[in-house]
Amino acid sequence: MRRRTSAPAVCTAALAVLLGCAGTAGAAPVAHPAPAAAAPHAKPAANPPFGAQTRIPLYTPVPAGWAVISRNYANQDKLIEYLGGAPFGARVAVLANQGLPAGWVLVGGLLDGQTAVVSYLGGAPHGTRVIAYVEILMPGGRIIGYPVPAGWRIQSTVTRSDGTYRALLFP
Repeated sequence: MRRRTSAPAVCTAALAVLLGCAGTAGAAPVAHPAPAAAAPHAKPAANPPFGAQTRIPLYTPVPAGWAVISRNYANQDKLIEYLGGAPFGARVAVLANQGLPAGWVLVGGLLDGQTAVVSYLGGAPHGTRVIAYVEILMPGGRIIGYPVPAGWRIQSTVTRSDGTYRALLFP
């Protein structure tokens, strides 16, 4: 069973619910390439393109540059996606509370209590302003945000009933 919805639909719904009318300036969702038909538990390619997906055994460590999209306990595997090579503003729905490559921040969550929407801030144009969550409080638990990427500065921090977020400015 595939849990992913289209990136624009996920981002639009999550940001509309969680940020009200505030959004991420200049960061349109990026369409991901269709996942390659890989053999079950295939070893991830050495230099895959951004958005490449594959399945690995459930208890195998996630390789550097990859993030867990979903887990399938019945099949004893997990679906992972390659985040390296992402363009500025790329957004991906991943399982919450996992390590991510540098430059990725939390921008929203989904109501399933397990999924986080993250965005890549590398390569941002001068003067870009974005909203990144420090933490989101959800019915299914808590999602913790990620560090402010190098070169970005915090303009403000706001706490609302759904969590705490920061307005970031580059540079």
